[in-house]
Amino acid sequence: MTTIIEIKQLRNCFRCGGEFRGESGKRVCPNCATPKDTKRPLNSTLSFRERQVVNLICKAKLNKEIAYELHLTEGTVKEYLNRIFRKVGATNRTELAVWALTTQRGEPVAVNGSAAMENCFFGS
Repeated sequence: MTTIIEIKQLRNCFRCGGEFRGESGKRVCPNCATPKDTKRPLNSTLSFRERQVVNLICKAKLNKEIAYELHLTEGTVKEYLNRIFRKVGATNRTELAVWALTTQRGEPVAVNGSAAMENCFFGS
């Protein structure tokens, strides 16, 4: 009867540099190979700037218009929108506007020095 003996070599992890015993094809130690839960829970309250973006979304502004009005880049507006969507649980601008209409009534938010109400009405 023949027995197969598996030889595990002492190796260095490519990620952390630590030593581990593994097969010849393994380059990463078991600690580094397991995915870490990197998602932190977001604070559910919107910041002042996020409320400004929501207010302008409710007025049907484009990202370019929001960026111009708030003196931001379009990329920064997109980042704000992604963060707001995650906080609110919305998947698009329409859901965000509906959320704002139903939950954020009457909180004043200044946009470019003017106090605008965040009750999201179209055409004022």
